[in-house]
Amino acid sequence: MNRFVRLAAVAALVLCPSVSAPAQEAPARQYSPEQIDRLIVHAQSGSAVIRPQAAERLASIGKPAADRLLTMAGTSLGELALLGPSLIEVLGRFDDPRFRALLWPAMEDAEFPWRPAVSRSLAHRPLPGEWDRLQGFLGDPIAPVRLATLDALALLSSGDGAERRARFDSLAVARLTDDNDVVRRRAAVLLDGRGHSRALQWLLVDLQRTDTYFDLPTGEAARYAAVNALQALDIDLAGFEAFLPPTTEPNQLALAKLRQRLLARASASESRLPEAARGLVPRTLPAIAQLGGPVEGARLGLLLKSCRRGDYYLRWTDDDQLIIGYGNPARVQLPEGTTRRLMAVADAAQEANPGKVYWGRPGCDMESFRMPRVGQPDARLQQLILSKDERPAPDLRPAALSALGAAMAASIPTDDALSARDPRTRDLARRVRGAFASIGGSVGPR
Repeated sequence: MNRFVRLAAVAALVLCPSVSAPAQEAPARQYSPEQIDRLIVHAQSGSAVIRPQAAERLASIGKPAADRLLTMAGTSLGELALLGPSLIEVLGRFDDPRFRALLWPAMEDAEFPWRPAVSRSLAHRPLPGEWDRLQGFLGDPIAPVRLATLDALALLSSGDGAERRARFDSLAVARLTDDNDVVRRRAAVLLDGRGHSRALQWLLVDLQRTDTYFDLPTGEAARYAAVNALQALDIDLAGFEAFLPPTTEPNQLALAKLRQRLLARASASESRLPEAARGLVPRTLPAIAQLGGPVEGARLGLLLKSCRRGDYYLRWTDDDQLIIGYGNPARVQLPEGTTRRLMAVADAAQEANPGKVYWGRPGCDMESFRMPRVGQPDARLQQLILSKDERPAPDLRPAALSALGAAMAASIPTDDALSARDPRTRDLARRVRGAFASIGGSVGPR
């Protein structure tokens, strides 16, 4: 992978939710209805850079823009969805209860396509009475929703009230075992701000990651994200460079210095906490946040990214292991011959669609199948991709790929012992089938 492509992949992996620029000061001049409508068009159909900027400008205008957006939002979730994610994400900045009355039903509807944007809109200025309602979304299947919910609860617990602060701290510690590393890092940073600086050891581990998901540099993305988070805390990184492997001598020296600095920070911060609040963050990282060993012999892969059901990273190896996730993934031993049988179905999928590698249209939903090329077992793995936007596409997936998806889902064990072993394996077969159904259609009973 050349340097440009690699950096693009890193940028795509570092953070799943978008981050908007701070709202601008209200402009001195008045905006005409035509100018407001032009900004709305830019926020809906401009480039990836222009859309959030136009939405932020609308938020800075105030009531004239709010009244126009309320008219467009209508009275149904279908009409609200037509605003698009950039506009929905700034509705909470208007401090208008009429928008909140629209946003909450969308947040609570699992089929609403822009729930990450809704969650960030609600999190901009959460209301004290929304605590219990928000807390329920810390277990949402979509990581950006969990992330925004964590931020919203942090804001609600930042004022007076020791009980609520302690309640939030416990919730944030629970997110240190989240199956998404972005959420884990955010929980660690928030806990550091509450005096639980031992949580920064989660970021120290991220600095040492080298894992990949096939050609996606997940470990390198984690290094960049951890560097950004630590720099935002004004922590001296001792010369650590995210673009270099952590095993290089300069990075090893930097990591040793940084480890001592973070230990000192943890000791100092904990000494200032009330006795009852000390020791809340465990000294030993859970398995999901530890460094993982290399994944050898991955022959088949399935990456599902659903804007309604979340993301799944699966691999099947030559020795019949199912690898779940990335970083330090969960590993499940499958019956002998499972991968070989799946590869035969993958061959049939390629032969049924010769030369075809992409179906659909760009959007937030994607299925990516990785498999050996027919007749070229030693070549780089073939990738077959289905993609679509929020609109249903019932005929998107060809029959042969549906057969492969069904076989992959059927190979995932469903026994209770497996579900108890690791949160990532809990109801995994059912959840994977649900993600398939939300993207390209059903691949079998859920």
